[in-house]
This record gives sequence, structure tokens and C-alpha cells, in this order.
Amino acid sequence: MGIIGAGEVGSQIARAALVNGYEVVIANSRGPETLESLVAELGPSARAARAADAAEAGDFAVVAVPLKGVNDLPVEELAGKIVLDTNNYMGRLR
Repeated sequence: MGIIGAGEVGSQIARAALVNGYEVVIANSRGPETLESLVAELGPSARAARAADAAEAGDFAVVAVPLKGVNDLPVEELAGKIVLDTNNYMGRLR
């Protein structure tokens, strides 16, 4: 399963997915190196990647980004996949 967005929503979805036997590839807008502590906490079935790699990681993907980030999603990598969008309207709208 790929998760694009590693904030409160994305990280909680990752935890729930891992408990239910999924492998998780999680991404954020700052790059995989900034997710080292989260991935260490999540355990060996989780890894950090860029958004395009997270989108390609499974049969479906979760998008958990602030609304302002929707235009930056890896559209080609998400094509043909089931995409669950958390509709994060509360993100920072700078």
C-alpha cells in the first residue's frame, strides 16, 4: 500500500494498515530522508519513498495531503489504481 502524506492522518493510516498485515510505502513532500524516525517507529514492514514510488507501491494508494498539495500528486503513477483521498481541508493553506 502506498501512502502519500505522512502527517497525522497518513501516519495513523499507516499504523492501521501495518496492524492488518499490509506493507506500507509512505511519502511526504520533503523527501524520504525526513521520514527516518517515523519508519523506524512503524517497523520493518514500512519504508519511506518519494510520492511517485509510494503511488506505484501497491494496488491502491491513500492520499493524505493538504488540499493545496493535490496538484502535485504523481498522476501517472496513480493512474489505474484505487485512490483513497482523505480530503484534508484542514492542512495549512498558505
